[in-house]
Amino acid sequence: MESTRRSFLTSCTTGLCACGFSRLAAASPVGAAEGEVKTVKDPMPSKWIAALLPQLERNMDRGTAKSVLKGCAGAHFDHIDMGKQLAPYVGRLDAFLVFLSAEWGWKIDHDKAAGFIDIDEAKSYCVCPLVHKEAGLKSTLLCDCSEGFAEKMFSAVVGKPVKAEVVASIQRGAKSCRYRITL
Repeated sequence: MESTRRSFLTSCTTGLCACGFSRLAAASPVGAAEGEVKTVKDPMPSKWIAALLPQLERNMDRGTAKSVLKGCAGAHFDHIDMGKQLAPYVGRLDAFLVFLSAEWGWKIDHDKAAGFIDIDEAKSYCVCPLVHKEAGLKSTLLCDCSEGFAEKMFSAVVGKPVKAEVVASIQRGAKSCRYRITL
């Protein structure tokens, strides 16, 4: 079963924490099947987030809202102790990219000379763990959180700050989510 960010957070909200990096931590993957979302036992956090995001969109300029959501990625990153899980890949970017391709099914184009990595999650659905029908949540701001998570993840692996950009996303009308990581 493929682990996704969606199944990770859904599992966390039900008290069964696992993520796409569970294979790195030698834990058993827990969560929904490909493209499926588990029902959250306590819908209040999801409803709270579903109420918050439209408020941010209406009451903040785009740059500030983006900064807030990118910053929220740190909570997810720290909660799953991602630094520890990425440790085997620190300084081993090529091995990390192989992992992402083999285990998560991502399509990756790494242009070493230009210093960027183009990533296509190659999924026909949004993998964001906060997007699910129970909460009625759909917001393009969540893509900014994913952007922040990707920056933290790749920065940890390469050992220096990187820039991540969501190039396209399902939440923004694309057929799959794509990122550009600038090293």
